Amino acid sequence: MPGSPHGPGTPRILWYLNGMDGEVPWQPEYRSEPSLEHLRSVAATLDRLGYYGVLCTAREPIALVSATERLRFLVPEYPGAKPPALMAEQAQVFDHYSGGRMIVNQVNGADPVLARYGRFEGKDERYRVSAEYWETVRRMYSDDPSAVDGQYFRAGPQYKPSIPGPRQERLPIWGTGASAAGLEHAAQVLDVYLSFLAHPDALVRTFDAARAAARERGRELPCGVLASVVVRDTDDAAWERFEWQLAQTDAAEMARLADRNLRSFGFPGLDEIASDDAQVQARIDALRAGRIPGRDELEFLPGLAAGLTTWTSGEPPFDIAGKGSGNYLVGSPETVAATLRKLSAELGADTWILSGWPLAEEAERFAEQVLPLLG
Repeated sequence: MPGSPHGPGTPRILWYLNGMDGEVPWQPEYRSEPSLEHLRSVAATLDRLGYYGVLCTAREPIALVSATERLRFLVPEYPGAKPPALMAEQAQVFDHYSGGRMIVNQVNGADPVLARYGRFEGKDERYRVSAEYWETVRRMYSDDPSAVDGQYFRAGPQYKPSIPGPRQERLPIWGTGASAAGLEHAAQVLDVYLSFLAHPDALVRTFDAARAAARERGRELPCGVLASVVVRDTDDAAWERFEWQLAQTDAAEMARLADRNLRSFGFPGLDEIASDDAQVQARIDALRAGRIPGRDELEFLPGLAAGLTTWTSGEPPFDIAGKGSGNYLVGSPETVAATLRKLSAELGADTWILSGWPLAEEAERFAEQVLPLLG
């Protein structure tokens, strides 16, 4: 049976799980109908294939536990959006029914997103809120009954009867944050530091800074990468698939999303943004001209390309803002495995969270053709 052979020198592989699925899921006409049945089917497939876990949304994971046996669920949470006691209780319930398979994906968020949940702190203060929040949640998760009297959170003694176990020794929290405040938060709170697949030179600097911040606290901080992937029998076939998905994409809609998403993250709009990188500037110029960038504008290293994912609905597309959210590994099984091994060594990364569409089909292809080459 294919599986994720996590061990010394072998990265653990997670996959993405979302109701937005299909051949080209960022295009409505190529999107499959979302349903709980479909999500359970994808989760069961990933569990059977031996993936370490899935990155999912916060809405559906408890409903997928019974469709799986070993799969861990990396569940995004905005610190402070729920009272700490409620968050701790939900984690206890999830671990009770799953056998201890919950991982928290700590998301610092953007101002417009957090405002929806009634949180209005600035970016740096959100990290301070988060540090206190997760310290409190972890205490409550481990059944510490003490009252809480912090700077941001207060709660009375925990008289409520304990929710049955099992408990994890420490509620695992993964996340990101590249600013000075984000790195300090990572060193204090996170068990795995994550970043989208940026250019390796930039990503090495980011990971080194995160590890250095953790060492100052006497901690080691593993690092992981989020990326998308297209694997086919040959390099040419993989690139054909990558370019076919782009060819189905509405250029005018992508330009509109690019402008909206740039502004939501505090960047200049599409009509104003500029890049010192000629290749990135070519992508910006293509979107302004009403076309989708081509492979020569997107492939920034052999087998690595800026592209589109379902995250594009909320992130600047084609890595035009340097966030790396749509970057891909593209190629044959041998090419992708070699690229992944090389990057893992260069970056010191032991975790990869991958996506490809349709989700189950691409995950099966990756598990059968690439995972055996990583062991």
